[in-house]
Amino acid sequence: MNLDNSLYSVEPCGFDKELCVPGSKSFANRALILAATTKKKVLIKNLPLSHDVEKMLEIFQYIGLDITHIEDGVTISNSFPECEKEIERPLIIRPGDGGTTTRFIIGLLSKGEREYIIEPEGRMRTRPINGLVDCLKELGVKCSQSNDKWLSLQGPFKNLPSSIEVDASKTTQHATSLALSLTGVDVTPVGMDFSKSYWNMTLDLISRFKNGCIEFTVPVDFSSLGYPLALSAVMGRVKVLNCLTVDKFQSDSIFLEILADFGAKVMMTKEGLIVEKGDRFIPINHDCSDCPDLVPTIAFLCSFANGESYLSNVRVLRYKESDRLEELFSIFKKFGIDYTYSEEKDLLRISGTNKKLDQRININTAEDHRMVMISYLFLRANGGGSVNHSSCVSKSFGNFFSVMES
Repeated sequence: MNLDNSLYSVEPCGFDKELCVPGSKSFANRALILAATTKKKVLIKNLPLSHDVEKMLEIFQYIGLDITHIEDGVTISNSFPECEKEIERPLIIRPGDGGTTTRFIIGLLSKGEREYIIEPEGRMRTRPINGLVDCLKELGVKCSQSNDKWLSLQGPFKNLPSSIEVDASKTTQHATSLALSLTGVDVTPVGMDFSKSYWNMTLDLISRFKNGCIEFTVPVDFSSLGYPLALSAVMGRVKVLNCLTVDKFQSDSIFLEILADFGAKVMMTKEGLIVEKGDRFIPINHDCSDCPDLVPTIAFLCSFANGESYLSNVRVLRYKESDRLEELFSIFKKFGIDYTYSEEKDLLRISGTNKKLDQRININTAEDHRMVMISYLFLRANGGGSVNHSSCVSKSFGNFFSVMES
């Protein structure tokens, strides 16, 4: 197997493994922002090997937060904006291409008095941000955008209301950013048709901090968990040693039910979660409004089902790190998978064949961690081949290839 910064070669082979998967970067970055706002020393354990989390910690140290790394996590000993640096020039913040890192740090920095210039990378520069900026302006934060500066902001918040409504029709992260940094304000998402459970995760973490909790263990990331589980459901067996419970605040935990509907054998044991290939592959009908990150993984299962599957409310995939719908359609075409998508009904039909394509395929997908990982599943379960942009899996599952193949 050849791994470099762009191309990864995949060989078709069975899948029978015991492994561990990363912690949830969604949980981790929420907990980190809350930890940065309290004067108490906070311990966060089981941090994932994730580019988004690493970027958050880099920014924390850059703005003056006291971070101590321990074996599987960090402690944060001071708070923002109390630690804010006394400087005359604006600080340039580079959060990478992650939505949680970029949007959450904007809310935190708005508590300070210094000027910060936010310069994300890649597709994040074109992803929705105006709703958050508009709310910040209403709350007295100076914000400006130009060709030279992606976002310049200077707080602090002024004349805070007791409650505020935030547009959540395209993302809940704007509302989450404000709720994490303004725990005394009642933030209400409006038009929240997607990712409701992640909003509930936010509210639960805020409640735990308010009740004095200062030690957190990041749960297993069910988005990352989906990849080995899906492959085992199609072609083998897996035991996930560090998954012993279901995290109800991760909407992607619904994948365990989807696997059972698909025909896989799913068992939660004291030694870990076990998933095995079943006797037959059953078509799936699923409303994906609360688990958009799972759609490519569910689509992979559907391509092996005996009949037509239907996935609804998937349009939000167009606003992710790439247009994941178009990337998925491109993969379907390479493997001869029959599908249709109705933009009007927001309904994706996938006709499964339960047949392997034995020829080697080269997939040139977008620089998007989830599309690289789903490409790997298609290649391994069929005739093998190669996928580009392999290094971008570091965004959420840094050791993906070694975990899947060791």
